[in-house]
Amino acid sequence: MRISREQLLEAFTVDIRKRKTGFLAFIPFVFLFIWVLLLFLSPLTQPPGTIYLGNSGKVSVTDNTPYINTHVHNILARYVYLSGDVMCHQHADRSFFVGGNQMPYCSRCTGIFLGLAFGAFIGALFRVRIGLGFYLLVIIPLALDGGVQLLTSYESTNFTRIVTGTLVGTFTSIVMWYVYQDVHEFSRK
Repeated sequence: MRISREQLLEAFTVDIRKRKTGFLAFIPFVFLFIWVLLLFLSPLTQPPGTIYLGNSGKVSVTDNTPYINTHVHNILARYVYLSGDVMCHQHADRSFFVGGNQMPYCSRCTGIFLGLAFGAFIGALFRVRIGLGFYLLVIIPLALDGGVQLLTSYESTNFTRIVTGTLVGTFTSIVMWYVYQDVHEFSRK
């Protein structure tokens, strides 16, 4: 099957249009922004140097729960850390520390949440259509960084992880907004 020049251009297109925005369009951004704030504020609710989750955690396994339940005394912060225990490996060497305490999610997951919030803000202001090829190009750095790290002795930096996570989170959120707007417009017809 031969791909035409037009199909190739379409796959790598980014089309941005201003949209009429009501305050309801910002609700996803507000929720995601609050969540990101909780990620950064949760370590500050504990005395400095008291939250260290080690490097043995696994994704989808509640292996840090006993430590979190005994060391995180603020109930809201505890739930944020417990959500991280389920969704993230929470390795200390791949996490940022705030106020001397490890954050509830690793740097890549933190970047993804930052990106989701940023993308929700962009989606509330603009109607952005992104071609599949462009979206896949955005995912490649994260996939390469994580994949090479998994298969070799290469160890990326927290800066690389947060940047690749933020890119993927931002464009995933923008794509979700576009799909939502497209379905919403289709349902009005």
